[in-house]
Amino acid sequence: MTTQQARIPLASETRLTPRWLHVWTLVVAGLTGCGRENPPEQAATTTPAGRETAKQAEKALPKEDRPKRRFQPVQLGGGEEVAVPASSPGKERVTAEKQSQSIVAALQPFQVLLGQWRWIAKKSFASSVQTAEDLEWIWDFQTDPDKPALKATTPANPYFRTIWLTWIPDEDLFQLTANTAENEARVLRGTWAENGEPKEESDGKRMQHTYKLQLAQVTPESGDRWLIMFNQLDNNQYLIDLSRRPAAGKQPALLANIRQQRLGTSFAVADSDNPGPKCIISGGLGTMTVEYQGKSYPVCCSGCAAAFRDDPERWLSRLAAKEKSKKSDE
Repeated sequence: MTTQQARIPLASETRLTPRWLHVWTLVVAGLTGCGRENPPEQAATTTPAGRETAKQAEKALPKEDRPKRRFQPVQLGGGEEVAVPASSPGKERVTAEKQSQSIVAALQPFQVLLGQWRWIAKKSFASSVQTAEDLEWIWDFQTDPDKPALKATTPANPYFRTIWLTWIPDEDLFQLTANTAENEARVLRGTWAENGEPKEESDGKRMQHTYKLQLAQVTPESGDRWLIMFNQLDNNQYLIDLSRRPAAGKQPALLANIRQQRLGTSFAVADSDNPGPKCIISGGLGTMTVEYQGKSYPVCCSGCAAAFRDDPERWLSRLAAKEKSKKSDE
């Protein structure tokens, strides 16, 4: 028996409209590719030239005959859907870096705190006075590199052992976190008191820095609540008025007045009175140096020195960006 092969009529032998001619061409392509592992037309469209040819062929068709496109999630070769991240790690790093810079800028009025202080605490309800010479303020970039803070530590203060003072950009508020002598954490937030914005006034010898910062406890929400008035009197002394509102009470009562007196006369503020080198990290007065690859860089405190040693390339990159921006502005 003779097996007859199916004969596909030529386009010239049929009366096909352009639309049906396109459909017929697809049918023929499917028959000729049947049984193959990788159809030639699929392979052709995976190359740049093949994709361009397919685009041109599609454009030649009437608009109503063009295939409709569907946008699908990104897939791997196995067909598994892959979530596309909203932002790359590099972009997130830039955002975190900008946040860090904004916090440092907001904390500049407190740069005057850096150094060692003698504190004197006087309780409001008694004449007893406690004093020590062990409180020191430094920059803290190590607890959270993206959220720098000014940090004070003292092992003998009757009310707190550690204080972190930072800025919350989203809230436009300062935040003070205190670890108390009872090993409890209290978080207070606030801003400048009335007429308490930072000021610089000359006393005839040098510029004196003053401000008043008012903070109220937000965590924990239950129990007694602390309120703090941070009053910078001049470059070398400040007061902390600590008040407490009982859990069942409405009015706060003064718990203690803590006076801080600087040990020594130097302070880490770079201004017209102190035109010396600026700290590579905080921008304050450079009072010491750190070494990296044979070069020395000024820093204002032991906290900035530690942060530089942890990641010198980060700070050198920021310094280079500042210098580049400064040159472009000139």
